[in-house]
Amino acid sequence: MIRSLARAAAILLAAALLLAMQRTTPGYSEITGPITQNGVAGKVVTARGFKLRVEKVILADKLRWQSLGRSYERDTGGVWAVAMVAAEGTPASTTLAGGIWQSESGLRFDASPRASPFRGLLAEARLEPGLARRGLMVFEIGRDAARNGALLVSMSRWPRLDAQLRIPISDEHIEQAETLDLDTLL
Repeated sequence: MIRSLARAAAILLAAALLLAMQRTTPGYSEITGPITQNGVAGKVVTARGFKLRVEKVILADKLRWQSLGRSYERDTGGVWAVAMVAAEGTPASTTLAGGIWQSESGLRFDASPRASPFRGLLAEARLEPGLARRGLMVFEIGRDAARNGALLVSMSRWPRLDAQLRIPISDEHIEQAETLDLDTLL
């Protein structure tokens, strides 16, 4: 009788341990996810393959620019977040395909393709070692996502087991504009 109670207790203990291990083991996306490196806006941050410095972020209701002899103007239901950055490849040439604005609540906004005719976008631009290139990263975000956000930047759009810079954007690095003329920034 005591042996059967001991066996039952051992089986229940083993089942509880297995359940606890199953519930606490990280999932595949967590295990193979990006390797986050934190940085500070205004300072050069180095990741595997590139360096980046966020100069400032400008929040605007409308964007305006000229490209190929044509005028463009875009508005949005939220707000435009335009990050002015300088980046360079290290130790070899590279591109930055991953640009995300992360709100304080964790919502993520990919770089907007609606500003793609503008020539100064940093996405997919070739970055050379030793030659810092200034450019813009443009996001359409919700108005409530503008404050206390962070910029997530990586060489690939979905980094797996690779560096992703996370740069919180403080209020001192944010400016406001009703209509932002992108041609005046670069």
